[in-house]
Amino acid sequence: MSNYALTNDFHGTTAIVRCEGLSHIHNEVEISLTDSQKRSLKNRLCGVKGCRCSGDDGLSGTQIVRGRRVIVTA
Repeated sequence: MSNYALTNDFHGTTAIVRCEGLSHIHNEVEISLTDSQKRSLKNRLCGVKGCRCSGDDGLSGTQIVRGRRVIVTA
């Protein structure tokens, strides 16, 4: 398991999530979050009721961690 610092560039917030990452393509890593991780991430990155800055997970903008693009799957 690794830590990934994910961001919401609209609000300028960052949150760390711990999960497994799977790398299929050079310089990309795919992570899959549980429902509780998504809820927690949404609250830590945005937390503003009714805000439309992001999707269900609170992420906004391209996610780059340790020089690799992070793709979050459902």
